[in-house]
Amino acid sequence: MKPASLSLLSIVGGLVIALSSFQGDASEDATEHEASAHVPDAPHVRAPLNINLVIDEGTWLRAPGEEWFAAQAELDLERYSYDEDLGDEGGWKDARGAFELRYDEEEEEYAYWQWISAAQLTRGRQDFVQYCSSCHGFEGDGYGRSGQHLRPAPRSFLQKNFKFAKVISTLPSDAALMRLVKRGLAGTPMLPWDLSDEQLYDILQYIKSLSPPGEGWRDIFTEIGEVVESGEDPWQSDAKGALKRGELVYHEVASCYLCHPGYVTPTNLAALRGEDAGTKYRDNLTLPVLKESSYEVLGRPTKILPPDFTWHQMRAGTSTLDLFETIAAGIKGTAMPQWKDALSDRDIWALAHYVKGLIKKYKDQPTKRAAFMGGLRQGQ
Repeated sequence: MKPASLSLLSIVGGLVIALSSFQGDASEDATEHEASAHVPDAPHVRAPLNINLVIDEGTWLRAPGEEWFAAQAELDLERYSYDEDLGDEGGWKDARGAFELRYDEEEEEYAYWQWISAAQLTRGRQDFVQYCSSCHGFEGDGYGRSGQHLRPAPRSFLQKNFKFAKVISTLPSDAALMRLVKRGLAGTPMLPWDLSDEQLYDILQYIKSLSPPGEGWRDIFTEIGEVVESGEDPWQSDAKGALKRGELVYHEVASCYLCHPGYVTPTNLAALRGEDAGTKYRDNLTLPVLKESSYEVLGRPTKILPPDFTWHQMRAGTSTLDLFETIAAGIKGTAMPQWKDALSDRDIWALAHYVKGLIKKYKDQPTKRAAFMGGLRQGQ
C-alpha cells in the first residue's frame, strides 16, 4: 500500500527490501525481468520470482445479515428484494447473484454468503503483495520482512480478531475495514493508506479469504457489523458535568483503574467508590497492568499493556467520538471489554470526555504530567 506520506528512510528501506527479495542470479534473471516490465498489466514485476500472484478459484465468504440487506435495498430497489420462500422464514435475494442465502447441511443453518471471484481475489492478492506484504507477510501471517522488527507486531490475518474496527459484532463490515485502513493506527507503523476504493476493496476481499476453514469469514456463525452507533453527545453543553461524571464512571462504575492507571489518590478513590478511607488497592496504582491477549508475535502468545492516557498514543483516534466508539465496542482479543449496553450511552460519552480531558491536559506535556502523576504517587 502507498501511505499518504512517507519518510525518505522508509522509501529507501522499501527499495532495499524489494531488491533483496529477488532470488537466483541477477544476471540470469535480468533479461526476463526487463522484458516483463514492458508487458501491459504485468503482475507486479517487483514481487519475488517464487511468489504466486494468481488465484485460480473463487470462494464464498460470510456476508452481513438481514439488517444490512434491508439498508441496501433502500438504496437499490432493483437489485435487492425480499423473498418469503427463501430459507426457513424468508430472506433477501440479490439479482446479481453476488450474495446468497445458503444452507449448511453439516451445521443445519442458513446464512448469507458473498461470492468473491478468482479475478477479484487475484487483483487483491497482487495489490496485497505490492503494498502490504513487507509487514504482514506474503501469506498474511504477520511475518513480513519488515514486520519481524516492528512493535506492535503487524496483524496476522490468519487470526479472526480485529482490534480497532469499532464494531460490536465478531467481524467488521467492508465499510468498517475500509475506514480503519484509510485512517491507519496512530503510534504504529500502520499509516493511513491512500488507495482507490476499488483497490482497497479487492485487497480486503483477499484478506478475508485468508480465514482458516471454519473461522473468521468462513464461519457460518460469524456476525458481521458496522461501526458502533454513537448517537448524539448528551454532554455538549456541560463540559464540567461530563468530566465529573466521567471520573466517577472511570473509577467506580466501570473500575477502569484495574487495568489502566488510576488518576486519583487511594483516599479519593475510596471516596468515589464509597469505601473505607483505609481500603488497600493494587500496588502501583498509577501504572497500567500488563494483560493477556489472544494475539501472537512470531507464534508466541503476547501480553498487551493498556494505555496510560496521559502518556501513550491512542491507536484509534483521540476525538471524543473516536473514544466513545472504542470504549463502546471494546478491543477484540484483549482485556478491553465491550461497554455498549453494559453502560448507558450517556456514561460512555462521559467516560470519553474524561479520557479526552486527560489526553488534552497531560499528553505531550511532561512538566504538567510529572507534577500530576508525582502528586498521585506521593498520596499512595
